[in-house]
Amino acid sequence: MTERTTSSSSLLAALLASACAVSASAQALPEGGALLDSALAAPSVPYSGHVMVTQWYGKQTRAEEMIVRVLPPDRVRREFLAPDGTVARVSISDGDRESVLLVRSGKTVLGNAVRSDEKVLAPELERETLLSNYDLSVSTAEKVAGRATWKLNLVPKVDGKSWQTLWIDQETRIVLRTKRWQPRRRFVTQAQFMSFEPRKPQNEELFRIEDSTDEVIQARSLSPEFLTLEQLGAATGGTRLPEALPGGFVFESADVFEVRNSSVRHARYTDGLTVLSVFETDRPVKLPKGNAIPSGREALPGPLRASLAGKVLQWKVGPRNYTMMGDVSRDLMAVIARKLP
Repeated sequence: MTERTTSSSSLLAALLASACAVSASAQALPEGGALLDSALAAPSVPYSGHVMVTQWYGKQTRAEEMIVRVLPPDRVRREFLAPDGTVARVSISDGDRESVLLVRSGKTVLGNAVRSDEKVLAPELERETLLSNYDLSVSTAEKVAGRATWKLNLVPKVDGKSWQTLWIDQETRIVLRTKRWQPRRRFVTQAQFMSFEPRKPQNEELFRIEDSTDEVIQARSLSPEFLTLEQLGAATGGTRLPEALPGGFVFESADVFEVRNSSVRHARYTDGLTVLSVFETDRPVKLPKGNAIPSGREALPGPLRASLAGKVLQWKVGPRNYTMMGDVSRDLMAVIARKLP
């Protein structure tokens, strides 16, 4: 065989190998539901990283940095940084309990961590609800924090909901960036690892929850209840909150608590991704001034305000007052409100 023939054969072999590699890469593209499951599962490796959380609302921008450390299966430490780079507060969770250290005051707020197995809506039903409300698609994406990622897009089937994109590390299946927005809206939120160190050994002492000093405050807000609608009705003398709401939202769980000797009934609804909170009270709730949102195509039953947590709508039906919070459009919120008793 001549040198030219050998060279041509080598070139052909290289081209075939490259084509096979591309084909194998295309075949390796994960299915959307499976990729979502792996991203939501408990991490299999310890890791740490520097995260930037940014919210854009029109011309306003709000950003916060944090150092995240994770020790599988469920121990998490978050150090929230002040603008000068010092630690302002520290949140630690071991899966059962959660503490928040307020560095400046030296006080620690302690409560039970929210556990998925305590929710009324079973995880498999929550997943089924998400898949029935969103279209999933997967593609390769740019690197995040120097890591190769898959891009998972979740597009709502109903107008008025947020779109979400996840950039998922191809090796560890850890979410390295998430972006949430609504088309034609000025509000966008994004969380992204600026640096990411998988398999980095973590000092277990960093995840110890302090509960033996006089500076510990027991906080109910970190320990919500997860009641069924029947349990909520029994605890409050009855409720007319429904099992489902328009837009694909189903009842997830409920809570009841007292504010200034007035009972507050709180029902959470989900479409698998977006959460709506409905509060039922005997007294009207005073909304903050400013950020008023005018009515859209659908008539609103009461005043609507914008907040960083989403929209807040308030109205009254007979003797009962309702406040709804969620990240959906004003028109969809109006449709949902009209279905509440």
